[in-house]
Amino acid sequence: MMQSPINRTIFVVVSLLLLTTVFLISPAQIPVIIFKASLVTLAAILGYWIDYLLFPHMRPGKIDKTEQDPMIRASIAIRRAIIIFGTILGMSMAL
Repeated sequence: MMQSPINRTIFVVVSLLLLTTVFLISPAQIPVIIFKASLVTLAAILGYWIDYLLFPHMRPGKIDKTEQDPMIRASIAIRRAIIIFGTILGMSMAL
């Protein structure tokens, strides 16, 4: 199901407005925000690869004979989300 581009546009506009507000209040914080955003992005990619390497045969998009059950497929997607969330949270708290 395709998402409406309006939803993404609103998200981008709000993000830019908030970034502009931070720039007007404290311009020195812009590099810190960019650094933190890059760390969160790196943690998300690392979490994805941790899940991929730990469970190479159980991916959310791959349909196998054992993965026909909707509960199993949902649990695989939830497992990946929890691993990525834990990686992001751990890296955010450590740095």
